[in-house]
Amino acid sequence: MSNLFDRYGNFIGAIPAECVAECTRPGKDATPFVDAWRKRLDFQVPRELAVKYLDDFGAWDDLDTAPDDTLAERILWIACGDLQESGEWHGLMR
Repeated sequence: MSNLFDRYGNFIGAIPAECVAECTRPGKDATPFVDAWRKRLDFQVPRELAVKYLDDFGAWDDLDTAPDDTLAERILWIACGDLQESGEWHGLMR
């Protein structure tokens, strides 16, 4: 399990402001930034909690087969968006 989450999926790590800014680029493709920041932060997610969390969005139909890195990138992107909009993100809890 990642050291960024407790066993319940609460986020206990930190996402730098620079990461939030680069991963939430309105009107531009943030994919390369999200990928780079996932690697830089060693951002990993507990797979079972990640699939459940992402499934609630209803935006992806490949959750059972998507690689762990893809799931982590999607969650990092969502987390950065939440941080940009509201200043907080609690983790894989919905």
